[in-house]
Amino acid sequence: MPNLPVIIKGTKVALTPQQRENVPTYWKWICDPEVNVGLTDAGACMSIKNEYEWYDNNVAKAIGSSVNFDIHEVSGMRLVGDCSLFDIEHAAGTAELGLIIGEKDCWNRGYATETVALLARYPFDVLGLNNVILHVYDFNERAIAAYRKAGFREVSRRRAVRHGALVVQEVIMDIVPGETAGLMDCRTHCST
Repeated sequence: MPNLPVIIKGTKVALTPQQRENVPTYWKWICDPEVNVGLTDAGACMSIKNEYEWYDNNVAKAIGSSVNFDIHEVSGMRLVGDCSLFDIEHAAGTAELGLIIGEKDCWNRGYATETVALLARYPFDVLGLNNVILHVYDFNERAIAAYRKAGFREVSRRRAVRHGALVVQEVIMDIVPGETAGLMDCRTHCST
């Protein structure tokens, strides 16, 4: 997909608008238990029809409540994941961040860290928000490390959360504009 508009570009990953033609790939990732283990609905593999419906209702009709990106490798533009800012509340100045690196050969290569670093500036530099929050389970140490490297701080933990057959802690992290020092400035590196 060489003609996709790149919204944000780093050295390893480029973020482009999500595309409906990629729904089968999103579905493949969501249905892979190794990939979806950290998601709130882990193990819930819906039908491909339901995945298209989710896309049509949540991405295609976002209208300001979310911003959704595909994550591509810079070299070759292979689709490797997706990410979003969702539950955007302009009046409150808040949003929530989520991402998935679906291609397992891209794990432990810094793609999630760079994606979070790029995406963490977008709500402040482009959308004018004041706070971004995320939720991650305590066993997902790779994700927590990526979030910390991008400037997110742990603000609390919800204890005794059921996650499938496990009881885990949900780590709640956030970031505000003054904590994004050293991250790429979206005013000069993002196209809108």
